Amino acid sequence: MLPRGEQRALIILSLLLILSLIFRITVHLLPEREAQGLEEFEQETSLLMAALAEADSLNMIRQDTLKNKATGYPERTYLSRQRNIRSQKAQPVDINRADSADLLPLPGIGPVYAGRIIKYRKLLGGFVSVDQLGEVYGIPAETIEKIRGKVHIDSSAVRKIHADSASFRELLRHPYLEYEDVKSLVEYRDFKGHISSVHELRINHILSDSTLRKLDGYFDYR
Repeated sequence: MLPRGEQRALIILSLLLILSLIFRITVHLLPEREAQGLEEFEQETSLLMAALAEADSLNMIRQDTLKNKATGYPERTYLSRQRNIRSQKAQPVDINRADSADLLPLPGIGPVYAGRIIKYRKLLGGFVSVDQLGEVYGIPAETIEKIRGKVHIDSSAVRKIHADSASFRELLRHPYLEYEDVKSLVEYRDFKGHISSVHELRINHILSDSTLRKLDGYFDYR
């Protein structure tokens, strides 16, 4: 029997030989196994990332849908409103066809003035001149100058007064005609039977020149 020291040295040498053999075998086999394992890992990672991306996309769509249902598309509504306002600012406003909301973007025109413009337009039958806005109660001259280049007038929207057939009440409703004016006009019409032109009313002194100038564009003499 070998001495204990030699036995220990032999055991250690045997272990070193075994470890060396295992190391060589591992080094020989490891590249192939590592490559195969790495490829499988990359495939599994790609599939996992794709699944996570799809799930994240669906989650974002679901959140946007819930948000839009809850808020009623606030951002889209706000942007749409801003585009409408910019468009209204860029294009002249037809004051004969505009409603109160269309008039609000005009400088110096708030809800009160917008309402008064619409009301006065109904009394007139439509505007024939931007200067008539100065007849709307409370609107200052400087405000009219600011909006002069931002509005236009469609004269085809003006409601005409038929000189030969309009009733006494219809004539009296017009802001430019006083009671005495309507009385003179109706009496002359009944006597003459037909009014041919504004010139006829002027030379016969049926209405004053200032009243006839204001009524220009409102009377239809056909």
